Amino acid sequence: MPATGAPSICERASRSRVRPRIPSPRSRSGSSRDGSSWCRSPQGATREPGAKHRLSAELRPQAVVIFGASGDLTKRKLLPAFWNLFLQGLLPKGFAITGYARTEMTDDEFREQARESVKLYCRMPPDDDAWTEFAGRLSYLPGEFANEGAMKRLERHLASVDEKFGTEGGRFFYAATPTTAYPDIVRRLAEAGLHRDAKIVFEKPFGHDLASARELNAAIHEVFDESQIFRIDHYLGKETVQNILAFRFANGLFEPVWNRKYLDHVELTVVEDIGIEGRGAFYEQTGAIRDLVVTHLFQVMTFLAMEPPVSFEPNRLRDETVKVLRSAQLCDPTQVVRGQYRGYREEPGVAPDSTVETFAGLKLEIDNWRWADVPFFLRTGKRLAAKCSEITLKFLKVPFNVFRGTDLDLPMRDHLTIRIQPNEGITLAVNAKKPGPGLELERVTMDFDYEEEFGGQIADAYELLLLEAMEGDHTLFLREDGVDRAWEILQPVLDNPAPVVEYEPGSWGPAEADALIAPHRWHATPAHAH
Repeated sequence: MPATGAPSICERASRSRVRPRIPSPRSRSGSSRDGSSWCRSPQGATREPGAKHRLSAELRPQAVVIFGASGDLTKRKLLPAFWNLFLQGLLPKGFAITGYARTEMTDDEFREQARESVKLYCRMPPDDDAWTEFAGRLSYLPGEFANEGAMKRLERHLASVDEKFGTEGGRFFYAATPTTAYPDIVRRLAEAGLHRDAKIVFEKPFGHDLASARELNAAIHEVFDESQIFRIDHYLGKETVQNILAFRFANGLFEPVWNRKYLDHVELTVVEDIGIEGRGAFYEQTGAIRDLVVTHLFQVMTFLAMEPPVSFEPNRLRDETVKVLRSAQLCDPTQVVRGQYRGYREEPGVAPDSTVETFAGLKLEIDNWRWADVPFFLRTGKRLAAKCSEITLKFLKVPFNVFRGTDLDLPMRDHLTIRIQPNEGITLAVNAKKPGPGLELERVTMDFDYEEEFGGQIADAYELLLLEAMEGDHTLFLREDGVDRAWEILQPVLDNPAPVVEYEPGSWGPAEADALIAPHRWHATPAHAH
């Protein structure tokens, strides 16, 4: 255990930008350094360089349609994810992708867009042989979502896709569009009869408040059954988030202390050092609470706080996460911190008098037997000191200091930190005697690092989630009642938002966020020793 007074990963990242890690293309299944076997990931074995690509005979044939195919999400995440799955041999033999959007584009232009996306955002470049076949399975249709009969042309196109690529009528729709387009999309799909026996994925945020989420669910359920619907939150596809479940329920060491008897409080941090990146119009309609709190932060919180499920069957797991949300409530809605970085109002697409928050800090309590009196502190924001997503569980101090009357002091309470990104891993920090005469304590850590242990084999979250959805597995997707309850918790804040307070870019946010957690200090901030 190395002795260290080292700052958290957030502090280190704020001092020097961490170069993004590119996962190796080799297979993730294998052995750890001690020779013991470790679990094969859902991504399976990847394609070795020079080996002929392959397609899976296990997955049902499906024609994929991406609505909003000219948008940023498709370019940055979806097309690179499908390409990686193709190289790993995990897509069905009967497979093709059709892009659909308002933007006028030919098939060849869409293929070139896909190639550029893969070059920029994918860990595996588009080599000639495999890319030729993959690109041959791409096509594009320009069209509107709102017009009556809009999907009739798509229906005819998919019939030709079935004939050419053997997709056998399997339909997989991905709504990579603003939420406002969802009702039109499902309505037009129903008109064309394309909804039958289909799967459809919807992106976050699912609505903009409780009422709109309920209206949206009602509109979708007029066409699709809940079993066909996949509400995606890509954070649940991250290996480090899923590892919370393994860490808790596959080990006998930690779950016994995962409760109010041993924990003082829990902190969840999801922050970025970048701003809104030209998405002013989008962000003006969302803000930090709608964009990240009701989605990423709440979902991570449910994995942290849930009771052990009877099994990992999708509804059994989601039953437990929904129970957490039903027990959760804001300690004081009037004390929710809303901040806005200086210069936000000068961003393109942002109103000069905007009151949209780019930072949110809040304190919740979970009223059940396990978590009574253990506060959960959540924060998220943009243009902060570092890009960092991590969870810290602070343990109670020892009940009695047996070292009184010596030079020994207790510098910090023990804490467990789960690093979601960057430098994914887990750190347990405890006090130990420093070598030398006398008694002096120093902070030491026990570290698990994904890259060191597994060779950097962490695939993008969208790869896993796309594969899970195509297989029809709902485990890592949100259920209607969970979405409903998440909005219900935050509705008082949306109805009566606190004034936004300005904070400096490159800081850790407004001072009010520090007051929220007092007398403690956020783990990721400098001098977090209390």
